[in-house]
Amino acid sequence: MCPINRADKLLYKLICALSAFTMLFSAGTLPSDAAKPPDVSSAEGRMSASYGYVLNDIIFEYGAMKTYAAGDAFTDPAGGDISPGGTVYAELIPFDADKLPYLAVFTANSDTKCAEVHIWGYDEERRCAVKTAELSKPYGNIEPDSAGSFSVGSDGGKYYIAYRTSKNGAPGASEYYTVIDGEAYMYVNTPQNLSDTGVMEFNRAYFKSFKDISDYNKTLDDFFTQLKNTAADSVTYEDIAERLSPEDESEIEGALSAAVSYNYFDIADYNSMSEYRAALDTKTCSDRFYLITNMYDLGDEIYYVRFSTDRSFYNYTLLRRSNSAENGYQILTVATDCIPLSDSELKQLKEEYSRNMLLFKKAPGSLRLKSGVELDLLDSGLPELKINKLFDPNIKAPAALIGGGISLALLTALWFILLADDDE
Repeated sequence: MCPINRADKLLYKLICALSAFTMLFSAGTLPSDAAKPPDVSSAEGRMSASYGYVLNDIIFEYGAMKTYAAGDAFTDPAGGDISPGGTVYAELIPFDADKLPYLAVFTANSDTKCAEVHIWGYDEERRCAVKTAELSKPYGNIEPDSAGSFSVGSDGGKYYIAYRTSKNGAPGASEYYTVIDGEAYMYVNTPQNLSDTGVMEFNRAYFKSFKDISDYNKTLDDFFTQLKNTAADSVTYEDIAERLSPEDESEIEGALSAAVSYNYFDIADYNSMSEYRAALDTKTCSDRFYLITNMYDLGDEIYYVRFSTDRSFYNYTLLRRSNSAENGYQILTVATDCIPLSDSELKQLKEEYSRNMLLFKKAPGSLRLKSGVELDLLDSGLPELKINKLFDPNIKAPAALIGGGISLALLTALWFILLADDDE
């Protein structure tokens, strides 16, 4: 066999480069199942949803404390005792470094005449909020010339909640509380380099929030909304709301117009089809459907749809696309004016509903979703060109592999021909 000359070496390198390009091109045409990385971790989304349920329950029990203007205080003009109550303020506090934060809710209990701090942590293993501690200080027995107060702060590395007393403006006793690995502790010695912010101050004739609780306590409402947004943003499924065809969108809107008739509904609460159908006939909400905000395909023709109404932004339903259902969609669950579901909650619910004996058979085929090119055309305002498809999309991957294999085989044959020419 003759030695390979310079021209053959160049040709060999060219063949190798072409082979590598062909293989990369073939692999690049294969479908990818890689999920888009979420903006919010699944644990943080589930934590926010769990804290949202806790805060919702506390507000339901205590109500929300509010004033007409920022800085207003509750007092009796005649100088008598008062018994204010309500949820004053809530905050996420990172007591444990490098771990999920804790929820601290500050309240006034009008029944017990106590100022309270409810501290909740998130148990990642159990996937739920767990009450860590409750600090309670009676304001009903603090004389008008004295005061107690709660504040939140840190000593540069560790966060704490402080309770302080005073008399005629002079500082009195102080207590400092923190949380370590889910357990609440009180400092034995006063922390150094203190820096904190007051939350509320009180005695039997006076109660003042250092946080703005005006405008129906918008500060608390904004925090609650933040929890809802974090739970909503944790969903990692693709949002297909903008890709719906006009026909599918109209059909889903019809299903949502029916779903909005319920404050809360869950197919899991019923044991027979007759119970389920009777529950569907019982309307419990007068809200009106307004707009689809998000829609996610959970698989097996089960869809999670968030929508707005004339009363609230956060409402949701899970639907099963089925030919057996009225409007083409079976209602699995509905919640209005609620905390949106987090990513991990959706995965859990999908599994539970897939096993439910009352689930209708799924409709054949799938929704006709607009492609990215079609969406770009709609955004640009250019007319869409209708071109008949010559090939089934399902043959793209096999065709790419076959094409790559043929290219490699031809290139290999060419190489052997060149070697044979050199031998001659």
